Amino acid sequence: MMTALATEPVLEVPRDGELPYLVEHWYLASRTRRYMIVRRIREVLERSGFRPGARVLDLGPGWSYGPLWASQSGAKVTGVDLGLDQLLWAQRALNPARAFSLVQANAKALPFRDQSFDAIVSAEMMEHVFRPDRPQVLREAARVLRPGGSFAISTPNPHSPIERVKALAVRWPALRRRLPSGCFPEAADDAAEYHPYRYHHPISGADLARGLEAAGFAVAGVRHFLFVAKTLPDSLLGVARAAERFAEALPLVRGLGATTLVWGTKR
Repeated sequence: MMTALATEPVLEVPRDGELPYLVEHWYLASRTRRYMIVRRIREVLERSGFRPGARVLDLGPGWSYGPLWASQSGAKVTGVDLGLDQLLWAQRALNPARAFSLVQANAKALPFRDQSFDAIVSAEMMEHVFRPDRPQVLREAARVLRPGGSFAISTPNPHSPIERVKALAVRWPALRRRLPSGCFPEAADDAAEYHPYRYHHPISGADLARGLEAAGFAVAGVRHFLFVAKTLPDSLLGVARAAERFAEALPLVRGLGATTLVWGTKR
């Protein structure tokens, strides 16, 4: 079951003032980076299977492009994030009419009643969740989702070439200096030092699926996608997207896609 989304929101974001990192360095940076960030969100929303009128929880929406798109597609959306700065920006810049709700909270203790939602979505959030807390976060997600409710979660694929290079770069400073800025898997599992913006530890599709099953979900599918590099010149984006479609059709290649998507329902 796939969600029929409204047309992709195209934002006119003023460049004055301080912007969230993903807005300034991704959505506004280039056509290539905009394509990448929007596609990740679109894949999650489409695979979530929500219908107009559904109560949807977005875990870790950050600057809240996902809640905006889902609400324009007819969902009743609540976004939950630890980052108050991003939520305040999103409320002001994207949600002045209060078309969706934004709540600052920790996903390991969601401030909602049992079975409050029909669907859960999460795009590129699980890698920032403190690893010891991940089982509890998944249990909380299961608690607030009604039986039979759907979910779709994406996270960077640790087996992709870029994540493998990042892991090497943590050990080889010379390599790291040659790479563009980004999140690296180097933050320790130290609760006193934890900060979601600095913590980046991707989880494999197989491990995420096992964690979801243990929390009470039934996993329906796992796939990998996205082969466009963020440093690609905009002039080559059309060619790169065609090559990407080809790569994602090849069984022995698509497992190297930069993003993992897992979806299913609550048992």
